Amino acid sequence: MKRATILALVIVVGVALAAGCSSSPTKTYTKSDTSITAGAGQQFIIQLDSNPTTGYTLNITNTLDTAVVKKVRSVYIANQTAKGVVGSGGVEKWTFEGVAKGTATIEMGYARSFEKGVPPVQTATFKVTIN
Repeated sequence: MKRATILALVIVVGVALAAGCSSSPTKTYTKSDTSITAGAGQQFIIQLDSNPTTGYTLNITNTLDTAVVKKVRSVYIANQTAKGVVGSGGVEKWTFEGVAKGTATIEMGYARSFEKGVPPVQTATFKVTIN
């Protein structure tokens, strides 16, 4: 009886671990003009260089079709530098999630929010298809 219980426990743990390994990893896209394909409920990351110490940040510059894709979060990650060094820049990681089947475009601009009417110094466009 004890052996059967241990065997059952090993099988349950094995199945749980296998199920956890079957999920696909979140893909990261780092180049503009990239086509992104994801499933509904699947997340993906757009990661672009940024240096907010200069006043520049990334923003979505078009109206996002939230029936197809939604923004989950964005975070800035500074480059590793020697202690006391500031202003070295880093990356902004924007996480999105597919909502429903369809296509959408994500346009991003790198600009200073306090410079009204000034076009972004850099832009990036991503064509998204949700299956």
